[in-house]
Parts: sequence; C-alpha cells; structure tokens
Amino acid sequence: MQPARSRSRSSVQIQAEAELERRRREEGDKPLTDLITWIQSEFYIPELNGPIQLYPYQIATLRESQAKDSEGNFKYSLVVWGDIKKSAKSSLAAAIALYRAFHTKWGSVKIIANDLKQADSRVAFYLRRAIELNPRMTNIKQANYKTTLPNHTTIEAIPIDPAGEAGGNDDFICFSELWAAKHKALESMWSEMTLSPMKFGKSQRWVETYAGFSGESPILERLYERGIKGEKLDLSYTDEAGTYHDLADLEIYRDGQMLMLWNTVPRLPWQTSAYYSQEESVLLPTEFRRMHKNEWVGSTSKFVEKVWWQNCYESLPALDSREPCILSADAAKGGDSTSPADCFALVVITRHPNRRDDVAVRYCGIWQAEKGQLLDYGPIDTEIRRLLATFAIVEFTYDPYQLHSMAMDYRREGLVKTFEFKQTEPRLKADKQLRDFIIARRIAHDGNPILTEHIDNANVTNHGEDGIRIVKRSANLKVDSAIATSQGVARCLYYNF
Repeated sequence: MQPARSRSRSSVQIQAEAELERRRREEGDKPLTDLITWIQSEFYIPELNGPIQLYPYQIATLRESQAKDSEGNFKYSLVVWGDIKKSAKSSLAAAIALYRAFHTKWGSVKIIANDLKQADSRVAFYLRRAIELNPRMTNIKQANYKTTLPNHTTIEAIPIDPAGEAGGNDDFICFSELWAAKHKALESMWSEMTLSPMKFGKSQRWVETYAGFSGESPILERLYERGIKGEKLDLSYTDEAGTYHDLADLEIYRDGQMLMLWNTVPRLPWQTSAYYSQEESVLLPTEFRRMHKNEWVGSTSKFVEKVWWQNCYESLPALDSREPCILSADAAKGGDSTSPADCFALVVITRHPNRRDDVAVRYCGIWQAEKGQLLDYGPIDTEIRRLLATFAIVEFTYDPYQLHSMAMDYRREGLVKTFEFKQTEPRLKADKQLRDFIIARRIAHDGNPILTEHIDNANVTNHGEDGIRIVKRSANLKVDSAIATSQGVARCLYYNF
C-alpha cells in the first residue's frame, strides 16, 4: 500500500509556523483559540521536539468535528475517529482533549479505556507528555491520574466503574480503543457516560479506535453500522497557501449529531510499503486487516501456515540427561457416547542446542481415551515418572483444570518443582509468543507427526493486544500438544538456562 499524495512534512510545518507567526502578530501574542493553529503550536511530541504537525485529512476532519451551528452549539455531540494503526489517532485525541480543557473554565475532561492502565498509558500519557515538553505549560499540576489546569479544568484517566461515574457533568469524554469494549461493565460505562443535558451543545463524546471483531465489539459495531448509513461528506479544501487537497475519497460520514471518520488507507508519509510488508509478515492475516486496513474481521483464524512449521524442522541431537528442560502437560477429559475424548499431551522443551536464545521441542507423548471412555492415567503417570528420573527437568508446568492433584503428588514426593499455568492472560501471551517463534524460526522440532498434526489443526481466537488463544479448528480435531508446547516454551524462556 502506498500513502496517498500529500504535502511533505516540511512544507506543512513551514505553513503552520507562518500561520502561527501571523496570528501572533495580529493578536499580540494572546492565547490562540483556533483548533488547528493551537494544536500545531502547543501540542508537543518528542519525535519533532516541538509541536505535532497535522496532515490534510486530519485538519479537515478536526475542523468538521468542531463545527458549530448558528446558535454556537457543536453540530456533533459524538465523534468516532476510526483510523488505521500508526495514524496518530491517540495523539490527536489527546490534543483535542487538551485543547478543549484549555478553552473551558472549571471544566471536566475524562479519558476512558478498557482498564485504568490502558486509559493512562495512551491518550492520557500523550496528553501529559505534551504538557511536560511544552515550556509554556510549566504551571500545570499533574498528580497520579489527574491533571489540573490554571483555569481549574481537570483531566482524569479513569477505569471502568459505571456506578462510580454515573451522573457526571463532563465537557469532553474520550473513549480509547472502543473495539475492545466487549464486557457488560464496559457497555454499562458507555451508557452511564452520556453527556449532561446542562451542557447540551457545549460538550462532546470522542471515540478513537480501529476496527473490532464482528459480533464481539457491540458498542463500536453499532456506531459503525449507524455511521456508514449516514451522509458521506466531501471535506476537500484549499488551504491558505492556495494548495487544493482532494479528500473526496475520505470515508467520513454524518448521521444526525454523530460524525464518523473511518479511514481505511494509508495517508501519512511514514506509512510505507516497506513498513506494511514487515507487518504483514508477522501478524495474523485477520489482525493485519483489522489494524492496518481498519476492516472488521472474524475472531477466529488459522494459527500458523503449515510451511512455517515445516521450516522449523531440524535434525536435533538426542537430549542430554544433564540439559535443563521443562516438562509441560495439557490434560485430557473423558469423552461421552457421541464424541471422542481429548487427548493428553506431554512435551519436553529445552533451549536450542546451538542458539541459546531459541528453543527446541525434544519430546512429545500423546495418550487418548477410546470413544465414550475415561482416560487411564496409569500409563501417563508411569511415563512422567520415567522422564523425571531420566532428564534434568527443572519444572513440571500444567493446565490446572485436570492435573492439579497429579502435580501436587509430584511436589509432595519432592520429584519436581511444579507450576500451574493459568489459562487466562498467561495463555494468551504464551500462544502469541509461540506463533512469533514459529514465524521467526526460533523453535526447532524433529518432525514428530502428531505434534505437527496438532499445530496444523490449530486455529486462534484473537484477543487484540492481549494475545491469541489456540483453539480447535473443529470439534473432532486435536490441539493438545500445541497447547503443551506453548506453555513449555513460555516457561523455558522464563529461566536463564
């Protein structure tokens, strides 16, 4: 993908500086109130060691977002800024939040995300950073998650707390990364954080995000469906230097008091073909489309391509009994009369014999019950004890769902240190890490056919930046050894073998 035609960064900066100088001469260096001029003179970013510079589609959309009617009220009470990844959408949300705060006395600005860490680490962080970088903002108080301006307006990053935030009287409310708003508390928060009727026409809700997962991002999906059914706007304009900016292709819509930008193409100089080639090589296809094309996608996709796993094949030496290793297990559950039982998988993971930052699968064992039968754990226990007696197993890591009792037996007997591998966030991170290692050929295997089959059977559910989860492509396929490998790799890398 190539970036759309635009003026170079230097020409944009030159024009902004000239406009700023002209305004200052005319207004006697009074505070500037024009949104675009203010952002390009006061909102600092470290990349430029000075103010951020805006590009034509950003300028046009920002101006439209702040348009007012004949009575001086905002035309839009809700602005959805949907843009592709690395388009500075969080920085722009921070810039307009700070602008609105500076131009509202005794006001309230709230920044909300899916948790307090996310709210404070993106939009609020960029806002605080801009204050710290700007030498004209040294008199602003910042403490914890709250910023107080000289005009007594406060800016807060807040967690999801629908009851605690009910009945607010805010001037500007920013929701960051709304694609991830999937839970009931988040939906309740969206409902509670409505604008006060006392500030009707003077306040706004702002959403910055890219696309989510179809059927799993209910708030954003409703807004998107509403937006694209609205009136498409043409924000083409001629700037003061006489340059015409053709924005007829920009996907921006108006529906009543909602304005929605839904940009799907790169329009900025740093969004190069080389950058996208690199991103496409490391991301799941669905994630690439969602983040870099702003497309709605399904939440399930293939774990890895078969050739990626084949590329990791190596002729590995026999495992030395002194080599530190991790024994990882994914437990089985009994089947019923209509479906086969899941299988029980054991894998042994070590650091790579020649590349100590990489890993290797040195053993894979599989057991499966007959259809409608419970699994016999006797032979499995015997094999685990053999492995513990034969190799330098540092840790036995396991899915606690079925294996807690067995693991506690090994610990009580002093056979091995055990680790309960939680199947929530740690699994999401581990499954993504395994995928990354396969793509980068940082994991070696000896071609074990069952492990290869399980890797090929695996799909993943996408959990955004939290990671991915390995799942079966269909109910009758097995992925247990793939999951055991994911857990084992994560724990092997934890230790400095």
